[in-house]
Amino acid sequence: MTRLLIFDLDGTLVDTKKDIAVSLNHALKQEGFKPLPQAQIEALVGWGAKQLVEEALGNPSAEDLQRVFVTFLNYYEAHLMDHSFIYPGVVEFIEAQIDWEMAVVTNKPEVHSKKLLSGLGLDAYFFSVIGGDTLPTRKPDIEVLNVLRDQIGPWEQGVMVGDSIIDQQFGRDGGLLTCMLTHGFGQIQDLKNAEPDYLVQDFLELAQLPLFQQRSQGQQEE
Repeated sequence: MTRLLIFDLDGTLVDTKKDIAVSLNHALKQEGFKPLPQAQIEALVGWGAKQLVEEALGNPSAEDLQRVFVTFLNYYEAHLMDHSFIYPGVVEFIEAQIDWEMAVVTNKPEVHSKKLLSGLGLDAYFFSVIGGDTLPTRKPDIEVLNVLRDQIGPWEQGVMVGDSIIDQQFGRDGGLLTCMLTHGFGQIQDLKNAEPDYLVQDFLELAQLPLFQQRSQGQQEE
């Protein structure tokens, strides 16, 4: 049966911190609002683009929210690869997981997710990319797992790799093993408190987990 490996995108596979912050601050300034420190913006990332804008504005009117949101989306789409980069060890880790079916589940808009993955040469590794606006619901709602199940059938083992308590809740609620990375947007203490199955610094450490040692290699050694 299938082994399913799900990745978050922002802060997990790709460091997108600066491009998101620059794009949001561009939108805020363009629409007459005060820009925010990058660290403050990073703390707001995870629930999707519209909620990011809403929290950055702080109780905005519907009109202000929509104006800033549209400006942010348009600017970010044109600049989402200005500073973003694949985290060290990601490609090597993915290419070693020959026994897994791999998907991306993110709260980033689908069009931005696919454009970023394609631009960085990662898109071919994943049978499915589900963004925050692909379905009526988004992480941590586990409805997305039904979509993946329709695509590849049931799995004997499922794992969620992410960087936030949203990813941790999604994985745990969905009956997946959870591997949380500390190199992304999530606060380390929050991740510790969430008690994932594994908490690692980066993909180099993730690759050392027995969970991800190739079964085929082990079978050959036997």
